[in-house]
Amino acid sequence: MSSFEDFKLSPALLQQLAGLNYHTPTPIQQAAIPILLKGNDVAGQAETGSGKTAAYGLPILHQVNPELQAVQALIIVPTRELAVQVRQELKQFAQQISNLKISAFYGGHAFSQERASLAFPPQVLVGTPGRLTDHLYRRTLDLSQVKQLVLDEADKLLEMGFAEELDQIIEALPPKRQSILFSATMPEAVNKLITESLQKPQFVQVSPNAIPDQVKLMGIKVQQAEKQQALLALLKGINPAGTVVFCNTRGASDEVAGMLRQQGFAANALHGGMEQPDRDKAMTLFRNSTTQVLVATDLAARGLDIASLNTIIHYELPDDEAAYLHRSGRTGRAGRNGVVYTFATQRDEKTLREWGLVRMDEWLTPDLLAARASEATPEVAEDFTTLHINAGRKDKLSPRDIVGALIAEAGLKADQIGKIEVQDKASFVAVPTSHSQHIVTALGNGKIKGRKFRVSIVS
Repeated sequence: MSSFEDFKLSPALLQQLAGLNYHTPTPIQQAAIPILLKGNDVAGQAETGSGKTAAYGLPILHQVNPELQAVQALIIVPTRELAVQVRQELKQFAQQISNLKISAFYGGHAFSQERASLAFPPQVLVGTPGRLTDHLYRRTLDLSQVKQLVLDEADKLLEMGFAEELDQIIEALPPKRQSILFSATMPEAVNKLITESLQKPQFVQVSPNAIPDQVKLMGIKVQQAEKQQALLALLKGINPAGTVVFCNTRGASDEVAGMLRQQGFAANALHGGMEQPDRDKAMTLFRNSTTQVLVATDLAARGLDIASLNTIIHYELPDDEAAYLHRSGRTGRAGRNGVVYTFATQRDEKTLREWGLVRMDEWLTPDLLAARASEATPEVAEDFTTLHINAGRKDKLSPRDIVGALIAEAGLKADQIGKIEVQDKASFVAVPTSHSQHIVTALGNGKIKGRKFRVSIVS
């Protein structure tokens, strides 16, 4: 298949894909979409960043009936962050399809809001296992019309202990359905899930467990005591924007993020010990480039597709090879370039050799990093601040409305406006820090789409 048109998708989908500059399917899309459009079950294994959400999402959106107000496709994912991302991506693909509702149900989100929304059920539902079984227990969710089931990141679902919840959810589904499973790895537990949940599945596999070819691998030989200074030197010698630093523990993530902030970097931590609103805020600020560096545990290693992510730093080596590959796969997604730096003590070098990953494009030392940092010319870039607007899609607000208000009310030029993210009940926009207080005042006193909304700085 040379283009999405060859799949004979609906005109609404093809029009939207063209508008998004999606022209050539990725290998996993070429392999999976024709099989799924025929109605067959699929078990897929593909490298991170391979485009698997579109691989299963486009056939679902092609076949869903917008006139039937019932859950017709159920997508189960392991984390709240992935649920939000998948919903956003599917909404993006489905913009030209009228009367289609796509929702995400997950923990850390008001159950009452989800229950109320089921008065008009979504045709496509993305959910985490715990929240979905909660709805089933309370009998607030009807899955009797589901025609397609997706188990996304199946290995992670099982690794996180959701086997029992998956059994409960699958038992509530019609036996006659199309089942789709995607997994980065295929351990015995995943193969067992395939056997029990899919009917005569066709297997598709594209470069499993591989770091994309366009990613440059850099090793940094360090002693444990040298790591913080080496990290500072590394970040001073490169453009730090769009960098994720991986640590193994919550404490290390907080410590490294705090150290970077003290040294003048816009850095935030991301880990499972944070409250959900704080995790959401950290991701929003990183996506729109207000935060340069995200210091994360493996919570961020799965499924999060962030276009601005350019650099991965393994500050601490993970426990196993699969985790290393998943972390590294956060960059170089969908054909983009990226760089992966690995901090390696002597013990870590031995581990890398055991994994067969000792090959690096270049090995560096702390002294070499310090020399490069001293020679680097700091990039002069406008600092951005993120504004929060207490209105979103449910208020019929769009990015175009926000751009119009920033130009008309605050006097900004279009090229001064950063990334805009419109959520259901809130919107976020990155603006120049030097103008941020003026913009808050101007928008607060003015109007967006003819209405007044509360505007504040996200701290």
